[in-house]
Amino acid sequence: MGKKSEIPFGAQFSPNQVDLPQVLQILHVYAGDRDKITEAIREAFFASHAEAQRWKLADNTVLALRAYGLLDEHGATPTPLARDLLALVNDPTALYEAFAKHILLHRRGLIFVETIEAMQQAGEKITLHTLRKRLEQRGLHVPRGAVHLSSMRLWLAQAGIFDAGAKGGPRLYEVNRERLEALLGIGLDAIDRLTHLDAAQRAFLRALTRIAEPDPLVANKVADLASALYGVEYNHKQLPKAVLFPLQDLGYIQVTKSTAGRGAKPYEVSRTSKFREEVSDPILAAAAEKAGLVPKEVFERPLSQILADLKSPDKHTKGQALELLAIYLTRLLDLDFKGWRTRSAETGGAEVDVIVEGARLIFSRWQIQAKNTATVRLDDVAREVGLSLTFIYSNVVMLVTTGDFTRDAYGYANHVMRTSNLNVILLNGSELNRISRDPTEIVAILNSKAERAMKIKERTDYLTDR
Repeated sequence: MGKKSEIPFGAQFSPNQVDLPQVLQILHVYAGDRDKITEAIREAFFASHAEAQRWKLADNTVLALRAYGLLDEHGATPTPLARDLLALVNDPTALYEAFAKHILLHRRGLIFVETIEAMQQAGEKITLHTLRKRLEQRGLHVPRGAVHLSSMRLWLAQAGIFDAGAKGGPRLYEVNRERLEALLGIGLDAIDRLTHLDAAQRAFLRALTRIAEPDPLVANKVADLASALYGVEYNHKQLPKAVLFPLQDLGYIQVTKSTAGRGAKPYEVSRTSKFREEVSDPILAAAAEKAGLVPKEVFERPLSQILADLKSPDKHTKGQALELLAIYLTRLLDLDFKGWRTRSAETGGAEVDVIVEGARLIFSRWQIQAKNTATVRLDDVAREVGLSLTFIYSNVVMLVTTGDFTRDAYGYANHVMRTSNLNVILLNGSELNRISRDPTEIVAILNSKAERAMKIKERTDYLTDR
């Protein structure tokens, strides 16, 4: 048996072949009886085909309805999604927008669209063949010759993400970014378009989306994270009046005074349901989909739980936790997930490799390797550096371990930074524990490593006296 497609099966399921409102009504009328559903689809959409083909074509449609999440795994019972869409059949615009949003967030549509945009930016010619190859490189298998990619593009075009009238040429894969972001609600950069907020307030909200740990959070430390990530400076004395209270008035946070410790009590913030619905949830759902992970609820797991799961005797739990560790750091640093190079399933839960990118101030590409081992040696670091210099062309190599690095590993990382433009960040188990107690500690840890790197890279031999 061939490998299953990771883009939904789309044979005989596109707007060119079936009418979605009519399909939804068929599912409702014949709910629970796959044979009757198939027969009704055959008569409604394939009656003009040769008799020998009709049943096969209709059965393909049923398989596609199951793959797109409109029928249960038995192909007989409409899902809650199908019932929700049925309520919209008299409003085609709302219907196709709701279905497109489902495809984007739950059927790998976002990766599909992002891959197309990346190919366009690189000046690559986009065909079904080249698109399939690029998706394969990002870890998504699509069988050769399958129509799945065309079907997905056509359904997204119904909601305006692609040009529904395009029949070929460059317009066929031209992404309407405005429609895409409108469908996703708040896009990955949409906080910057909340024009009623100033730069400091927007950066504070963005920093809050980076933190998986539960509320309340110390406001000054969130501001420090926002400064490190987005380059916004805060006057901590003015923070309540300039940032916290305005965001509270808008309903995004609740502000309280800490009851712990002596002296001046810091302000603490808690995120509201409005923050989660309008800001956090759309961002995290999109990020989880791009990473190809388990549901968003697990994607939001705090680091303390991830580290606990890494000690589990269960290999699956441990492997999933290792993937979540890499993604946790990606989220905390507000980097954009690009793809897995090695997943835990391929290494027995020993390590994972992820490629992420950032575009704040300057473009940077990071490769992050997470290892659940007691010791990381020089050759482990050397392998990642070699891949960076000859294959991935990253700016930053980050190795993370639940244990520690050998003296030689630290020495080799320093040598690489001294003799090249590459930055090598080694994050050990004790530093992970610091971050698990307070995620904003990532700022102090990385600032310390940056200062050390600057000293290692310091050169004066190219300076001359005049």
